[in-house]
Amino acid sequence: MDKRTFFNEMASTWDQKFYTLQLQEHLEKNLVPRFHLRRGSRVLDVGGGTGGIIPFLLQAIGPQGEVHSIDFAEKMVEIGRMKFAGEPRVSVQVASGENLPFEDHFFDHVVCFGVFPHIEDRPRALQEINRALKASGTLVIAHALSSQEIRAHHKGASPVSQDFLPEEKEMRKLLSENGFEVESLIDEPKCYCCEAAKKVEVRFK
Repeated sequence: MDKRTFFNEMASTWDQKFYTLQLQEHLEKNLVPRFHLRRGSRVLDVGGGTGGIIPFLLQAIGPQGEVHSIDFAEKMVEIGRMKFAGEPRVSVQVASGENLPFEDHFFDHVVCFGVFPHIEDRPRALQEINRALKASGTLVIAHALSSQEIRAHHKGASPVSQDFLPEEKEMRKLLSENGFEVESLIDEPKCYCCEAAKKVEVRFK
């Protein structure tokens, strides 16, 4: 089974299994405030799945902000679209981080919540994110687990069993080589949060 099929099959029970009241409270009170999202911002939610984090992103950016969510799993996107059909600040579409359907310098912030270990071509995705970010933009890579907790969580789930976060040194190098400067990196129980700023001038090979 490939990853797209795996996540499509998980879509119908995703929110029930993972977006528990405990996780929602954790996102609202502890995790999303660490993203430092500015009021009125345009935010890209990469690998947004069913849109579980969107209410907390909207809360952070306020009534003048907007969220664009993408996911490569069509069933996830279907559910996300239904959930936010009446919310003009939200758009949800099928796309991957490696091929973003957005113009250059479109976003103030890009958030990768719970998705980075699953991205196949990370340099390509980071370069695409960099392209789509404004000069003052930030990228946040976050999880409601530490890197070690993610490793344990994925163990045994065959399509994602080898999907881990890079070690800190490797993560910093990966981001630096693809146009970002790490501003903070927290890796502790129930929280992984790497915030990176777009470098002023970037030339990719």
